[in-house]
Amino acid sequence: MIDAGNVVERFNAAWEQGDLAAVTACLATDVTYSPSAWDGPAVTVHGREAVAAVFAGQLGPGDGPALGAVHVAGDRVGCEWQWPPAADGTTLRGLDVYLVRDGLIVAKDVFSKVVAR
Repeated sequence: MIDAGNVVERFNAAWEQGDLAAVTACLATDVTYSPSAWDGPAVTVHGREAVAAVFAGQLGPGDGPALGAVHVAGDRVGCEWQWPPAADGTTLRGLDVYLVRDGLIVAKDVFSKVVAR
C-alpha cells in the first residue's frame, strides 16, 4: 500500500518543477478539485483531464507559494502553503486538503485567506 503522504509529496515536487505530466499521474480518473475563491470561481472541477487543464495554468516553475510540511491522517493529507508578501504587506496563506485512494489523489480542496501584517 502506498502511503498517502508519499503521493502528495510526489505531487508537490512535480508541481514545483512545473511537470504537468507527473502532476497528472498522481490524480485518479475521478478526481475532484475545489479551489478557493482566490483561484478564480470557486467551482468544483471533476475528472483528471479537466483538473489537469486547470492545473496547467497554475503550476511552476517560477514564483509560487512556498509549500509547507505534509501532514497525514490515514487517507487524508494536509499541506500548508504561503505566497511571498505582496507590496501592501499582506500574505496569502492556505491549506490544501487531499483525499488519497489506491495511491492516487481523488480530491484536492483548497482553503485560503489573506493575512495582514
